[in-house]
Amino acid sequence: MTVLSRREFGRALVAAAPVAALFGSAALSARARVTVGVSTSSFRDLPRVTGADNIDDVLRAVRAVKATHIELALANVEPAPPSTSPTKGGSPGYPQLIVLTPAQIAAIEADYRRSLRAWRLESGPEVFDAVRAKLVAAGLTVHGCATSFDDSWTDEEIDAAFRQVKALGATTVSSPMTLAIAARLVPFAERHKMNVAIHNEVSGSSSIAMPQMKQALALSRAFSVKFDAGNVTASNADAVAELRGCQSRLAYVLMKDRLRNGGASQYFGEGDTPLAAVLDDLQSSLAPVPAIVQYDYVGLHSSVDEVRASLVYVAHTIG
Repeated sequence: MTVLSRREFGRALVAAAPVAALFGSAALSARARVTVGVSTSSFRDLPRVTGADNIDDVLRAVRAVKATHIELALANVEPAPPSTSPTKGGSPGYPQLIVLTPAQIAAIEADYRRSLRAWRLESGPEVFDAVRAKLVAAGLTVHGCATSFDDSWTDEEIDAAFRQVKALGATTVSSPMTLAIAARLVPFAERHKMNVAIHNEVSGSSSIAMPQMKQALALSRAFSVKFDAGNVTASNADAVAELRGCQSRLAYVLMKDRLRNGGASQYFGEGDTPLAAVLDDLQSSLAPVPAIVQYDYVGLHSSVDEVRASLVYVAHTIG
């Protein structure tokens, strides 16, 4: 494998051609057994309009990085929350910065949570059929839909989410979760005949990390692993060894480069995650497992440019 240097990685930010040559080419597909995709949660800097989805903007971003395989964040399909960031107010003569109080922010968030629940329960299948048509027209393969199941979800919401993911054409819904939430999801996953990919968190959190994964997977054969290589590294564990330990239950691998000791995500190649070894292991696995790139570090460029550079890094490494 060829590991891209930090200097070469930086050049990729301003050079679109290498992506077409390395990532989007038939040559790469011919010599690599790893399907590489992108999580649409990476495009977090795209503007949002309160109460509206941003699926069209997301699809433009996916086309810009020349990806054909994605993990679709359900947040891109759902109505956006109102902003609680400081805003400019006052008058031209007496401008002022309006900063909401914690109580005001909490009230806004609670109101949005109620409206989001109502949207999930009341949205008809035509909403998701329309999004699915856009995904198909864009030639995209959706390996999973990502959300965040927690105690605030009612059973009715959970059931609606499974129906909606199925309507979007996906067979997998992924989420971080506690063991208690995992147990709640079992009857929904089995009734809808869908796969639940458990997103492993950093060890020590309340959500399932790799030490609890075996216990979680034992709850149902409908469960699999959305293996976050960065989170494993941040937990001071061996990402390759952990990957091999759950290979028979893998949905896909999330590619992030984090520092050890709970450290933050970094530019690909600057963290402690053994990305090259992870990709090498995926190439040699008996069953094909997608590698999904997620941009979640603090970058200096747009999300499109940062994702593009991360894909170039992966393409060079596979090549």
